[in-house]
Amino acid sequence: MKLGPVFAMTGVLGLAVWLMLGPLSPRSVPLQPGEGQFEISVAQQKLRVVQTPTPGATSPPTYTYRVVNDPSGVNKSMTADDFQAMIAARATAKGRGVILRLFNVSSYANLLWVAVGFGGQALFAGRMWVQWIASERKRQSVVPVAFWYMSLAGGIILTTYFIWRQDLVGVVGQASGLVIYARNIRFLYLKKPAAAPES
Repeated sequence: MKLGPVFAMTGVLGLAVWLMLGPLSPRSVPLQPGEGQFEISVAQQKLRVVQTPTPGATSPPTYTYRVVNDPSGVNKSMTADDFQAMIAARATAKGRGVILRLFNVSSYANLLWVAVGFGGQALFAGRMWVQWIASERKRQSVVPVAFWYMSLAGGIILTTYFIWRQDLVGVVGQASGLVIYARNIRFLYLKKPAAAPES
């Protein structure tokens, strides 16, 4: 077995994990002395929070909080009590419609990503139907060319979806097969007979 495909698979998997954790993650913001920054997940939203000590030395110290990547566009300082109330309100299912809860997203705009995920899943699952029908027609197990194209397209779409979801299980499961699907398509082209010369 050649090592090239193994290295290629490792590279694709590493790239997918890096995309999931790297450039798509919220970026840090410049902090003032004494400020801290942390990330919390609330109702499928990853919120980046800056914690600022209130002026004047108190014991224990008190802080104000500001969500720097708030999807609702609010970027104001809150007291600790206001911050806790905001988290509690977002953590409950109240205010989130049935559709948002069903698809486990925080906004209707994110339903576009859900549609992308369903499209990839339809391609990926549909490849088995194509293979089954082809095998039934020939009364033997066959793997049609469409199987590999559907595998590659569905795998790319699902990998993209799982990167957006920041779902490591899905990223590893889908990205690890991409090189295999591409190599099988390449083998199909290498095996094609050369066209007869025109006279």
